[in-house]
Amino acid sequence: MALWNIIQYSVGSLFWGILIALLCMALFVFIIKGWWKDALFSVWSYLIGALLFVLLAFQCTMIVGSLKIIDTADEYEGYFTQVVDNIYEGWEEVPTEQADVVIKKAIAEYPLLEHYISGGEFSGFNARQLPSAMADELRSFMRKYIVRRLLWCLGFVVVAGVLGIKTLDKRYASPVRGTHSDRRTATGSRPMPGGTRRPRVNTHGRR
Repeated sequence: MALWNIIQYSVGSLFWGILIALLCMALFVFIIKGWWKDALFSVWSYLIGALLFVLLAFQCTMIVGSLKIIDTADEYEGYFTQVVDNIYEGWEEVPTEQADVVIKKAIAEYPLLEHYISGGEFSGFNARQLPSAMADELRSFMRKYIVRRLLWCLGFVVVAGVLGIKTLDKRYASPVRGTHSDRRTATGSRPMPGGTRRPRVNTHGRR
């Protein structure tokens, strides 16, 4: 249910989620092509890339939606403050049971909060501190959620990168760095038919 609420918040951020996923895919292709020079993508490479894009687009959209929820935490804090101020003076301590009542009223107004703030965890706060503590709890939950999404993205990229390299068509590929003998061949003697090499001729005239 919490995931569904985040998805609802993320619909408006779908464009940014897809855009971020495209940037991640560009980085993915850059890493793959950087590993093998002139390597060709096989059918499996494209399938892995398509699956990776879908997974990254979903995760990135969830991240953008979570950031939007964090941005609206001030709105929730304002509502918490309004409810508490109608019952207590700023210096009065709010019992845990009454804090639960405030939470239930806030959930009735904003059903999304049901999955991120629970009762029984706000004790020892006065009326002035309680709204801020509730909003901080919401922000803390969403930040942890974003970190988990980022770790999933990293895991997907690493796994897809390993599989992608294994599925490359390397028949015409060569490693990025040539060996010492390759560089010598490129700058030294030229091969002759039959595998022999012709020595380099000094083209400068004799004095």
